[in-house]
Amino acid sequence: MKNSVPLSFSSPGATYTVTVEAAALSKMVSDCVRAGTHETGGILIGKYSSDGSVALISEITSRPWDSISSSVTFQRGTIGLRELLAARWDEGFHYVGEWHYHPGGSPEPSGPDMHTMRSIATNSKYSCQEPILIILGGRPPREVKLSATVFPANRPNVRLNPFYHS
Repeated sequence: MKNSVPLSFSSPGATYTVTVEAAALSKMVSDCVRAGTHETGGILIGKYSSDGSVALISEITSRPWDSISSSVTFQRGTIGLRELLAARWDEGFHYVGEWHYHPGGSPEPSGPDMHTMRSIATNSKYSCQEPILIILGGRPPREVKLSATVFPANRPNVRLNPFYHS
């Protein structure tokens, strides 16, 4: 994995593009290394283009301390997120989705992952009708596998393909 450049994901026909800034990606990998054999995760903070087809993820959060985690499950907590998102909102940044880690496994979304994201897409409290889910699998830092999926409200989810910027 290239640590100093952003990573983008795009869908066929470029319906959606998601770019993760290098610092956010690096923090995600570091959090996974610290978590070891336990799942971990947090939220994605960024901006959307005016038509919603492009998202720039500039920040990720580490797992809130009230999260529940094991080697096969992760339930993100909420402590501190409301205040953080209020501060970011004032700077023009928003909640754009979730990320989490499948230790030693595939970056494919599980059934519960997909159910959670569909619930977020239709829940007005999130103010996010097209949330993004990024999953990191493998054994970071030596093996990093990533997936990104967009979950539009009331439409099928869209799997994105990764590409690095040069």
